[in-house]
Amino acid sequence: MRFDRRRVFAGLFAEVSFAGLPLLVVLMVLLRYARGGDVIGSPEWSFGAAILFGQALVKFSTGVAHGGRAAHGPVALAVTLILVLGLAPSLLVLTLILVDTEADPKRDPDTWLGVMQVVLFIASAVTYCIFGMIGEMWRHGVSSSGGRGRANRIS
Repeated sequence: MRFDRRRVFAGLFAEVSFAGLPLLVVLMVLLRYARGGDVIGSPEWSFGAAILFGQALVKFSTGVAHGGRAAHGPVALAVTLILVLGLAPSLLVLTLILVDTEADPKRDPDTWLGVMQVVLFIASAVTYCIFGMIGEMWRHGVSSSGGRGRANRIS
């Protein structure tokens, strides 16, 4: 069985799209019944970003664990970067928006928080596709150059 990167990427993109579907519904409702600023300030963006960053970790870790002998340093670095630069900031922004909204429900959250959470959501979708692809490659025993074999190491 040949590893088809396009097919795997299409599957990963479908999973990201499915994760974004509830966001799309909420955003359409907010656009219809609320002011435009409420769409960017809606905490669903940060919530979706946290889920996708977490799923990227799971997909990557599962693939590396199933695939064989990965170099520990690069794997630890990848996991740490996803946690520190992705998951933690998205949860922090989510918390700040929720606290801001609770303090004054009639006030929109600060603009920078809204923009930050949309940026984090886009980054989470890209991260999920990239690290999901790497995880799938490891799971199927494919090296980064496209060849097969479990002895190949990503370093």
